[in-house]
Amino acid sequence: MVRLDPFPQLTEIVGKSLSNPRIILFTVVLAKICLDRIYALAKARAVDGDGHETLDILEYHRPWAASEVYGFLSAYGPKGRQAYLSLLMFDCGFLITRTVPICLLVYWAFRRAPEWSRPGVWIPLATTVIDLTENALIYVLLKLYPRRVHLIAQLTAYTIQLKWVFLWATIAVLSIGLLVGIYFGFHGLLADSVLLSNDRKDRMMARRHVNAALQRASGGSSSSSSTTTTAQSKKDA
Repeated sequence: MVRLDPFPQLTEIVGKSLSNPRIILFTVVLAKICLDRIYALAKARAVDGDGHETLDILEYHRPWAASEVYGFLSAYGPKGRQAYLSLLMFDCGFLITRTVPICLLVYWAFRRAPEWSRPGVWIPLATTVIDLTENALIYVLLKLYPRRVHLIAQLTAYTIQLKWVFLWATIAVLSIGLLVGIYFGFHGLLADSVLLSNDRKDRMMARRHVNAALQRASGGSSSSSSTTTTAQSKKDA
């Protein structure tokens, strides 16, 4: 049977091992902390339209060429590049911690769906791996700056483009999973209600059979007792 999920065992392992309220709460809190630090570090060098200091995030501009990558790195200035190094550290923490709830949402949403239609958690995991690779490449470029290695810069540009493809795929999976979860959740509740109704009917039918059997047994005992009494009366007469 053809499956959308090429790694069903990985999906089961990830889903079952991470389905712990403490793990979920811990990762959500850490993701929020890392995200706050990212926004704080983003206010570094450039000035936006409102006059606020901010740091243009390289990946948001989706460069295609090595020259574009180095153009952004040069524009940051020393302060901006240093802030970007710190930002990358917290961004890695955010990427890892956000992966847990995303994988669980995908796992829970498609849990009731047919096996062939489950996409699994490999897309969110691949998105995180690619994003971490992108951060590692940008970190290397920042550490080597002002020395320029165009091969690494070009690889960084391609990795950013690939990351966005997988990120949109993850968003699509989550959106579809929301609809699938609602659909199969509703039908699951409907099926459970039908089963409960059938079970209630079966219990009522069984109770009727038991009552009928008891009545027959009671009637048989009364008839036997009456026959015995009549026979005893004739014998006495």
